[in-house]
Amino acid sequence: MNGLHPAAAPLLAVAVVAGRMALEQVSPAAGDAWQRGVEVLSAALTIGVFLQFSPGDPPRRPWALLMVAIVVIVAARVAAYFGLVLGDIKLEHLCFILGNTCVAAAVIGFNRVLGSSELLSERTESARWRVIAFVSLLAVAAVLALGWNTWEVFDRGAPTTPGGWVATIATIVSTSCDALVCAGGVYLVWLVRPLLGGSLARPYMLLAISAGMSLVVDFLLTAAGATTQTELHVFNFSATLAKWLGCLAYVLIGLAAATQLWLLRSAGRRAK
Repeated sequence: MNGLHPAAAPLLAVAVVAGRMALEQVSPAAGDAWQRGVEVLSAALTIGVFLQFSPGDPPRRPWALLMVAIVVIVAARVAAYFGLVLGDIKLEHLCFILGNTCVAAAVIGFNRVLGSSELLSERTESARWRVIAFVSLLAVAAVLALGWNTWEVFDRGAPTTPGGWVATIATIVSTSCDALVCAGGVYLVWLVRPLLGGSLARPYMLLAISAGMSLVVDFLLTAAGATTQTELHVFNFSATLAKWLGCLAYVLIGLAAATQLWLLRSAGRRAK
């Protein structure tokens, strides 16, 4: 399929993260502002994909959920900047719980839509068992990751305030949803990889890798005693790595949306 080269996405992702790294040498605030711009652009691209679908199109709902998730994350950054709270509960944490839940729901929606699609080629029984075994291994790894991160959170002591509980829940929800999205994205890649020479699998591959990066960030944040990237005030390698990988995760979501836009417009041109 002519058009977007497979190497374009990783090269662009590296360039954007390198931009953050370079700006951080000038000022940490400049690096953070760069990432906020990346997040806003990713939100705009998901909105663009959502608007490409007509009401009643099956993919419209999962893309709507992904759009809402990224818009809510942008709202969370705004809430963090202004220090908005409800009692002692940070509005940022509530937004992250909602945003992560929406991303997980979107991937489940993609699986339902594509799993029932007539476009898919027949799968052999052995192929189905192979993917079930692989995804099962991912699920076991995800459960272990969730268990470890939850242990690390509670090892510091149980929360004693509503705000503390919400922050703890936000951490657990983030880890759970990132693990689900990573495993679900890998399954989606397997599901649609034969279509359009593999091009149709690219958005889901980018989403899966993004979730994998976010999962690593979850562990780094927990180790730093933080719930979100905006709470990282200690400047050490782990905190910096969390910010770089976080930036990469949002770049990949934006690239997934951009790739989907390209696929839809390419399909529209062929239909004409």
